[in-house]
Amino acid sequence: MSLPLYPEPVMEGPHGPPAADGPVNILLVDDRPDKLLALQAILADLGEHLVLAHSGTEALRCLLKQEFALILLDVSMPILDGFETAALIRQRQQSARTPIIFVSAVSDSETHVSRGYSLGAVDYILTPIVPEVLRAKVMFFVDLFKKTQQLKRQAEERAQLFREQAARAEAEASERRAAFLAEVSQALMTPLEVEEILAMVANLTVPQLADVCLVDRVTDVGTIRLVAWRGSPAGPVPLPELIADLDPIPLDSDFLVAKAFRTGKVQLLGEVPRFLDEISPRCDTGERCNRLVRLGTRSAILVPVVRGQAVEAVLTFAVVKAARVYVPADIGLAESLARSVVMAWERACLYQAAQEARREAEAANRAKDRFIAMLSHELRTPLTPILFSASTLAADPTLPEIIRDDLQIISRNAELEARLIDDLLDITRITQGKLNLSSTLTDAHRLVLSALDVCADGVQRKNLVLTVDLRADSHMLNADEARLQQVFWNLLKNAIKFTPTGGEIQVRSFNPDARRICIQVADSGTGITAEMLPRIFEPFERGQETSSEGLGLGLAISRPIVEMHSGVISAQSAGIGRGATFTVELPVVSIPMETGAAGPSSGEGGDSDAHRLRQPRILVVDDHADTLNVMQRLLQRLGYAVSTADGVESAMSLATGEAFDLVISDLGLQDGTGHELIQRLQWSGKRIPSIAVSGYGMKEDIAQSDQAGFAAHLTKPVSSQLLKATIERLLALQ
Repeated sequence: MSLPLYPEPVMEGPHGPPAADGPVNILLVDDRPDKLLALQAILADLGEHLVLAHSGTEALRCLLKQEFALILLDVSMPILDGFETAALIRQRQQSARTPIIFVSAVSDSETHVSRGYSLGAVDYILTPIVPEVLRAKVMFFVDLFKKTQQLKRQAEERAQLFREQAARAEAEASERRAAFLAEVSQALMTPLEVEEILAMVANLTVPQLADVCLVDRVTDVGTIRLVAWRGSPAGPVPLPELIADLDPIPLDSDFLVAKAFRTGKVQLLGEVPRFLDEISPRCDTGERCNRLVRLGTRSAILVPVVRGQAVEAVLTFAVVKAARVYVPADIGLAESLARSVVMAWERACLYQAAQEARREAEAANRAKDRFIAMLSHELRTPLTPILFSASTLAADPTLPEIIRDDLQIISRNAELEARLIDDLLDITRITQGKLNLSSTLTDAHRLVLSALDVCADGVQRKNLVLTVDLRADSHMLNADEARLQQVFWNLLKNAIKFTPTGGEIQVRSFNPDARRICIQVADSGTGITAEMLPRIFEPFERGQETSSEGLGLGLAISRPIVEMHSGVISAQSAGIGRGATFTVELPVVSIPMETGAAGPSSGEGGDSDAHRLRQPRILVVDDHADTLNVMQRLLQRLGYAVSTADGVESAMSLATGEAFDLVISDLGLQDGTGHELIQRLQWSGKRIPSIAVSGYGMKEDIAQSDQAGFAAHLTKPVSSQLLKATIERLLALQ
């Protein structure tokens, strides 16, 4: 094992130097002052501290205050004689062993001497006193006292040294225990699975705390199963082989590990051999502890890992090599280790719960995304034949003007419906953080003018006065053209919607400084209340309750788009009936405008002429009959030879017998998908340019079409102009 986590016994060190000699106290007790004076004269040359007491009572008071090397005590004293005084001296623990020499003039020496010695006297002197004899005896006991005091001091010094060494050893061991627990706690911050935690505990505790560590858990069938271990047994059999031979332990058995599971209390075996001797009369050859026996365990401690009211695991620490044994002090460290395991266990459970919740949330989001995509697909699909039919009929020169106006109404409202579907998809992308930008160098003024062109019909219908003042000198941006034009279109659409007939709309641009451009759209419309202004950019807020159409998503979509361009959008209004002003502030790019424009290519139309040599053949695949029929008529009117199919198999059958220049396919077909159709055409050796036409228009849908081999992906409802342009572009590439 490594450095012990508890201090080893402190060995006795060398003796320290003796304390310096000094005068000691000698107590002289006699009721006669002349005799005290004589004793003082005889002993004065010894250089010791002589204390005089004139009675037994005064002598007792002196003993309460000082320690004496020797007492010279007169026998015959009034009130309290020498013998009575000696008896009281001996009753006090501090003076019970102080040497007493009786001094007496009584001739009946036999009786007095016997009584004196019976009271613990070391000598009995009769007067007259021989000074040399008295000094010799006093010097002997003084020297004895000094040596005794020296031995006491040395013993105290040794004891103090032992205490300091023990305290230092305990402090060092405490530091090692704290460092060990800190290391374990830090290491247990990493694993996020319970099995990893238990395996790590076994690895960390060997050899710091034990030679062998076993970790047990209870199985579903009520038996105890070893789930982790580390270390080397005392015998020649490796630990994995030794463990493999052990049978499962029943939870209701008398094994110590089973007892730890049932009671939730630490099981300490200071000395396993002695424990086995104690239980041998109650069990068969110690089989109740066979794991400990086979490991060659000298000492063991079993610690339950308790979470709440349940014992989740038991940690068994065993000493098999070292001479030390576990003691009760080890329980604190083992329990601290178990608490660290519990905290790591709780973190793992919380992490696993969070992961499960995240997986469920992601699954729910995916399901929601697919539902929205399917919903948009189903909503877009009927719009395609509506728009195609309306545009086809509007191209008929024989129709009356009023009919053409009605067709324009149909087209406009179908496009509005498609815009609402796009808004729903956009707000979904924004809330999920899936709205991405494709930024290029672009002109902010051009985007504003393009948005104005789109809104021109609305301005004319309501006879609005439109003022455009684009005076910003710096108006080049690094921006996603389509998304930023969407913002300007939303602002213009709202201004037209909420401005009464004959009202005014102002569009202007300016540079507040060299780094920014501001685009403002102001109207004289219904205005916005002060209470509504803070919420105007939230989803489904519409400024005020009106009967006008819309979901209130335009501004909610515009704000994140502007913010993704590192810009700011804001709204101001003086109140109801006083109009509103919306300001978009964006960073500009300091790149000079190009002065020249490229002219049309001299070869323009050359590829088209090549295709006029024969009529291009197009295969249209869609399982929606109305869409299929309307698209066929539109393409035939545009001069193409068209064949139709309502599924993958019928399309493959036509492609096998005929040569097509282009394939236009829906993605969701009854007997497969458009992706499968294109892949099968490619596998059969037919490399035909293809256009995906689908109600699925999210970024991942377009990416899937590109991966499947489609050259273009158009989202329903598709305008006839966009379809025509895409077809011409792909045919021109052949």
